[in-house]
Amino acid sequence: MEKRHPYPEIVVAIASAAWGLFWIPLRAFEQRGLGPAWATLTQFLVPLIILAPFAFIRWRRGQPTGIEQYRTGLLIGAAVALYLQSLLLTDVARALILFYAMPAWGTIFEVVLMRRRLTRWRGFALLLSLSGMLIILGVGDPQSISMNIGDLMALISGILFAYGAMRVRQAPETSVFEQLLAFFLYGSIAALALAMLPLAVLGQPPSIERLVSLAPWLVFLAAGFLIPVMWGIYWGSQNVDPGRLGILLQIEAVVGIGSAALLAGEPFGLRQAVGAILVISAGLVEVIGNRGGTTEDT
Repeated sequence: MEKRHPYPEIVVAIASAAWGLFWIPLRAFEQRGLGPAWATLTQFLVPLIILAPFAFIRWRRGQPTGIEQYRTGLLIGAAVALYLQSLLLTDVARALILFYAMPAWGTIFEVVLMRRRLTRWRGFALLLSLSGMLIILGVGDPQSISMNIGDLMALISGILFAYGAMRVRQAPETSVFEQLLAFFLYGSIAALALAMLPLAVLGQPPSIERLVSLAPWLVFLAAGFLIPVMWGIYWGSQNVDPGRLGILLQIEAVVGIGSAALLAGEPFGLRQAVGAILVISAGLVEVIGNRGGTTEDT
């Protein structure tokens, strides 16, 4: 009988709540001269540099390093790179709601690719998620329909992340370190590719002097936040059902939307509130539907 690790949901919940505040240092770096694409790229490169010596030690010992996990690494890495950029290119609330329509995509992938049955609970969660997403985009009111490049990035990132999380769940034999290194390595590649796009909104490469002045803060954030938080999410993803994982990650939406409303002064009206409630409710519905196990869904 496979031993289940204790409290994986708590670990994921804490990591998710921490992610809800990540827009604060990210925007601080932007204000200090790092454009959206380059602020994002540094969040992958610096942790990769910190992890590189440990990967070398594993390689010398004949242990896998994670370089082989390029498919999942590119999926999750590209998803997070797009998501981080969206936090700088659109309102925090819009980015979070569009990204956390993820239960819709997770449900679709589970039903289509994992052959799970579409129960009424999953169907209801799917309806709530898609409704929240459409409301935040203004569908139904021609005068308020809008989608900027940040919105599009957030939407695509949620789809990629849902699929990548499903692949992580299907490969439990892969160590957390391998997944972590793959995330930062291939996320760096994805972030660099995005930075090379000919889009003015992504910003210009920073000067060496600018990077040197920000280096202590970048290292502190990587070692004290990014690596531990991603470690918790990857470890949790191996021990939590994919649908429930996507729901627990929505704690970030609650923390992020609340903190942005209090600290950033971004507009948060009825439409944003309804969209957020629907998307978060989709997560709660999925939790209720999964209570007592998922054997009947397979």
